Amino acid sequence: MPGTHLQHAIRIARLAGARVKEMRDGGALTENLKGGIELVTNADLAANDIIKSEIRRQFPSHDIYSEEDTDGRTHTLDGPTWIVDPIDGTVNYASGHFMAAVSIAYADAREVRAGVVYNPFLDELFHAEKGAGAYLNDKKIQVKDVADLGECLVATGFPYEKSARAVLARRLASVLPEVRDLRRLGSAALDLCWVACGRLQGYYEGHLHAWDVAAGRLIAKEAGARIGYYVEPADGLPDDIRCDNLVVSSPKVFDTLKNLLH
Repeated sequence: MPGTHLQHAIRIARLAGARVKEMRDGGALTENLKGGIELVTNADLAANDIIKSEIRRQFPSHDIYSEEDTDGRTHTLDGPTWIVDPIDGTVNYASGHFMAAVSIAYADAREVRAGVVYNPFLDELFHAEKGAGAYLNDKKIQVKDVADLGECLVATGFPYEKSARAVLARRLASVLPEVRDLRRLGSAALDLCWVACGRLQGYYEGHLHAWDVAAGRLIAKEAGARIGYYVEPADGLPDDIRCDNLVVSSPKVFDTLKNLLH
């Protein structure tokens, strides 16, 4: 039986997911840009409102750390904290693609304790609790056992800031000849979950945020993935939400992939 925080995270993710699917299916989307470069829709904001109101109703004293409410505060995770991305993969979502998900994690004492990633378009709900394994629609999942990077599908992502893409292109050129193929799902949370269930065998990305990875990282770890960094990050975040230069993979190919990226 899932713990109380995970049960609520699952319930809330399904509520928010149903709303974002309904809004897109009904043609009710509007679009704007944050900071002049990052897409945000009215569905992101609607999902954020649902998630925040449900968390505050159940846990009024808990902190909430959401992509849509960045206020410049440092979130240490010392106390009970919910880390939220109302729609991870907003560009996909606004473009009619299916690779978009609600991501909710619960943390305390500087550790992520529970995580949920819900894709309402495929009705796939990934969840994990610390030390209790990872699941997809209540069936236990694990990473694929593979020892040769040449047999691996590896995913990555690119930042909105175009000036940062040149370095990524060079890194891509190092990785592509050594793997079976590359994928670009457009959702870091789903990339991590797809490593967890074996659809991918590796994932790396350089410019992420805590809300992108908090839930998916726990799910991947509980499914047996190795997690590290191809360049040691200097973000000062607790390890469970460290997000710069992230590399996650099946254990036996981790060192090879990390060395290529470094």
